[in-house]
Amino acid sequence: MTDRKPDFFSYIVASDNGFAPNPYGGICTLACSKPNIRHSANVGDWIIGTTPSPNQGRLVFAMRVERGLTFDMYWEQAEYACKKPSKGNGCGDNIYKKGTHGGLLQVKNIFHSEAHFERDTHVNRVLISKNYYYFGKEAPEIPIKMKSIIHSIQGHKRIKPTTPEYVQVTRFLEWLQASFKPGMIGEPGQPHAKCKFPAMSTELQA
Repeated sequence: MTDRKPDFFSYIVASDNGFAPNPYGGICTLACSKPNIRHSANVGDWIIGTTPSPNQGRLVFAMRVERGLTFDMYWEQAEYACKKPSKGNGCGDNIYKKGTHGGLLQVKNIFHSEAHFERDTHVNRVLISKNYYYFGKEAPEIPIKMKSIIHSIQGHKRIKPTTPEYVQVTRFLEWLQASFKPGMIGEPGQPHAKCKFPAMSTELQA
């Protein structure tokens, strides 16, 4: 059986503050943003986020989806404890746990309030990857010959292997993997980001 060619999802990261996507702890997660992508993306698919205007066309992050977990599974698995918000980790996106009556409860955090609850949880799925590239404020410009993969308006673009644009996806992935090493390359690009570049990583992963 041959490997399935991945679908490709592209969107604008309106607020690159380290919360969504969350690149900390050696794991990139998409938990509290883009519910339509969280619903549709399968293991093996690629997701990229790019910069908004007036500096459009730069790559904030790229991740290859490796897992999809429900919020309560994300909360309960020890591997993702480093993603829970705490005094030393203001950026944690692991903010939903199972309540006493079976529903989800939002834990205290500095990014999302109860006003975000419905949008966050109506798709009960967190996308997870250790194969990712997070550039933040070091976001490189995507080469002009691959610009068609960039989504320039609200929502997202999905490029499937059957579409003519897919040749640009192949070229993009070749460029990405040949030019950069995976992992967290830069700090969040938002000037007033509430998360710090993780000097706290040892503590979080202990």
